[in-house]
Amino acid sequence: MDNDYQKHLKRSQQGFQALQKVIDFSCSRCGLCAAVCPKQAITLQETIPTLTGDCNNCGFCYQACPRSFFPVEKARQRWLGPARGEFEQRVGRCVDHFTSRALNDEIYEKAATGGTTTALLHYLLEKKIVDAVLHLESIHQDCFICHHARTRVSLTPDQALIGAGSKNQVTPILNDLKKVAGYTSFAVVGLSCHVEGLRKLQIIKEDPELRNLFKGVAKIADRLIGGLKFVIGINCFSATKYGGIDKIYDHFKVREADVIKYAEDTKKSLYQVLNEGKTFSWFVQDNIMTRQGDFYTFHYVDFLDAVIPMGCMVCPSYIVSRLADVSIGVTAAETKLKEFGYNSVFVRHPDLKTVLDRMAAENRLLKRPMLDNKGKLLRKFVEKVIPAKDLMNFEAYVRTGQWNPSEKLQRGTGSAQSGAILGLQRLFLAQTVKKKLMYGPAVKALERAGKHITDYVD
Repeated sequence: MDNDYQKHLKRSQQGFQALQKVIDFSCSRCGLCAAVCPKQAITLQETIPTLTGDCNNCGFCYQACPRSFFPVEKARQRWLGPARGEFEQRVGRCVDHFTSRALNDEIYEKAATGGTTTALLHYLLEKKIVDAVLHLESIHQDCFICHHARTRVSLTPDQALIGAGSKNQVTPILNDLKKVAGYTSFAVVGLSCHVEGLRKLQIIKEDPELRNLFKGVAKIADRLIGGLKFVIGINCFSATKYGGIDKIYDHFKVREADVIKYAEDTKKSLYQVLNEGKTFSWFVQDNIMTRQGDFYTFHYVDFLDAVIPMGCMVCPSYIVSRLADVSIGVTAAETKLKEFGYNSVFVRHPDLKTVLDRMAAENRLLKRPMLDNKGKLLRKFVEKVIPAKDLMNFEAYVRTGQWNPSEKLQRGTGSAQSGAILGLQRLFLAQTVKKKLMYGPAVKALERAGKHITDYVD
């Protein structure tokens, strides 16, 4: 183990040149490299780390990057422990899991799906459990669905509400850790990649071995995350490139301001279609609806070059970040076919369980049991027949930088649902799809081409 970390310390002495090898195919665009650069020489250009100043070869960017190497065994000891059964292997060691929705009408109407994340942030700030929250807000506040995001720091419950709603575009939120560094207690909301970056920084800060080895990054971590109290993870199958969704809109000649449904992000007034024969599967399918009533079905496979970042393909979290204090999403939230508008919640931090229980007791949050075993045997059978093949054609992408997927790649994989597999089992199936069709083949393609892949140090 010591040799592995020493190897990366030596490699980091190449400075940004070492990080560039990560950026080429493995970068998650989390923004942490820019946050730890003492020369402020790294900027995020369309979310991509770019050297725009003088590099002094300190290596801090490479050392902090969660995709250069990750101390997985130290993270396992700190946050996970040995997995007991399939549930913990898939979603981590939880103190509670359930489905939920906000009971505050304003939060529910403005927020994405069930509004659980926004309700939680609202409560944390109202009760002064944290002083600040680093999260995202939509740039175009006049749009019901806006995927153009920027970071914001919320200090009050009303400010937290400004950040309501999904933003599918990848955003380097960790670049702005300095905005909350001065607060005694703060929370950060992010995707799995952001969670990994924060956890790596915490390990370097607190683990004696790594603190001694990466002294400079440890001192920066003291300053940046000394007040970090909660890490709130948002479940994610894959984020989209900067400007990628705009290109889908352009293809259909749709204005962002007119969109009331984009995939699972749906204006609440559309939930009435559940009374008109639609099921939850209609909401999670890849389609667009405008307030004028225009409806378009699309397939991401037709827009891969514009939309899909390679870094998302090599994300090992498989939708749910097991390292987050709580993970909140949509998949696994349904308990029956004709239902939508809830979140799935996996709680790992005991203090957050207490908070969420109080929210339920105070009628801030509706909590319901998660549907755990619907279609379990069928799910396991389907997983066995999903081919572990390079249908995305990662080998060609690594050579050319352009996507050219196999014709056998099924369109809408993981979206159209029959209802035979629901709740937790549907999440497990989606995780297997991500692992077999994306992560596994992507890593193999990078290995064969001699490109950088993340070193998960045991």
